[in-house]
Amino acid sequence: MAPDDSPAAEQRRFSRRSFLKGAAAGGAGAWAATTLPRWTFESDPHRPQQLYEYYLDNFWFESAGLYQERVNAPLKGRQRADVAIIGGGFAGMSTAFNLIRRFPEKRIVLLEGACCGYGASGRNGGFADVGMPGLRNIYEAHGPEAARSYYDATLLGVEQIRNLAREHGVDCDLEHNGSLNLATEESQLPALEAQKSRYDAMGLETELLDTADLRSRLRSERFFGALRDPHHAILNPAKLARGMKRAIEELGVEVFERSKVMRIEPGSPVHITTEFGELAAAKAVIALNGYAPQLGLFTNRLIPLCNYVVASEPLSASQLESIGWAGREGLADLRVQFMYLRLTADNRIVFGGETSPYFYDSSPSSGNYAPAIERLKRSLLVTFPQLEGLRFSHSWGGTMGFTRDFMPSVGALAGGDNTFYAAGFNGEGVVMTQLAGKIVAELVSGERPPITRLPIVGHQMPYVGHEPLRYAAVKLYEHALRATSGNPVR
Repeated sequence: MAPDDSPAAEQRRFSRRSFLKGAAAGGAGAWAATTLPRWTFESDPHRPQQLYEYYLDNFWFESAGLYQERVNAPLKGRQRADVAIIGGGFAGMSTAFNLIRRFPEKRIVLLEGACCGYGASGRNGGFADVGMPGLRNIYEAHGPEAARSYYDATLLGVEQIRNLAREHGVDCDLEHNGSLNLATEESQLPALEAQKSRYDAMGLETELLDTADLRSRLRSERFFGALRDPHHAILNPAKLARGMKRAIEELGVEVFERSKVMRIEPGSPVHITTEFGELAAAKAVIALNGYAPQLGLFTNRLIPLCNYVVASEPLSASQLESIGWAGREGLADLRVQFMYLRLTADNRIVFGGETSPYFYDSSPSSGNYAPAIERLKRSLLVTFPQLEGLRFSHSWGGTMGFTRDFMPSVGALAGGDNTFYAAGFNGEGVVMTQLAGKIVAELVSGERPPITRLPIVGHQMPYVGHEPLRYAAVKLYEHALRATSGNPVR
């Protein structure tokens, strides 16, 4: 995904913030909520059943060998732990990684409802972007030096991925190729120039490409200019997730997969009930992101939006030549409902975005939501018409956690000092979750180094409204956005 302070994110942040505020207090949504029957909100004929969450046609999963791996046994019986971590995604495993290295003598237990990397951590586009939500606000309020310090904090997340690869043998196809933030209209070019000026003031190297420069690198007439940022990377997120699981187990973390948490009871200790067992822990960490509302957590603070992705078959040498893209950068455009695409290690195109539906009552969604999948396939051929006839090998989707102000939040749950959380990564979580795990580990340990004073620590996620108002407002916004976006793909 594009970095938070990129022009793409800047434009998305403005429009999405308006959208999510509308989800909380839209007058039209209120009218719909009080006028229309409940079945209206649940009548999407294309929505996959929740039981379909079990299997995903995910290229990352397949290439990581996940379908052939042994999935750990579930937690059974009554057990105790020093620290329980709920959620086997990047945030939960990063927390475990940092805690076990500091406290190898403690019993640290990680509970995952399916298998580690099963959620958004293994289903995203594989963009390891630096920068974090709120960077532009810091720049405008405190100047470029403060913004640079804030930006540099995310480099700790990138360094952790490198450390996992270097010291723990986690091969995740990491490529430091940079990114291109793409203007789909000439009117968007001034936003690219303004962003470059901010980066220059922060001492960050970027390159502005005009139409001719861009089309010499990327043979698509869909774009009119770009800002190239060399600081970003791409990777295989499922390989990273499964590699992190192996690394934390080797260090001594006990990982129970197939251990869906049914109930969390605060107290000292925290009592956690799974489908087959119970765990009493002196301290607990909740790292569920968009799945947290399913446990009754952050139900009116997080909006689970669903993201969909397709992967092509490997491109031939002639197909690669026809599109250029020799730099293999990660690509994202400036539209509100933006697209993102990148090449894989075996030269497939992974293409995602374009839409991010919300399903009633914060329900998760998986795999083949036909309207989104078909739209992606059409959009890729609008981007590269010379690839007409390209076949698609995989299509999948998953649930992300969004906040109204697009700021993540890391901290302790209100009313206690032994239950911690990390949530709201807003589709930009590959690097941010690595950093979040480092921060949570510090909070659990009781230490307060500088990273625990970042603005995301203890950040109050804004209210986003109750159902059915939230659903009605989101759908009305989506309809308005489709009508006004100028997107050639319908």
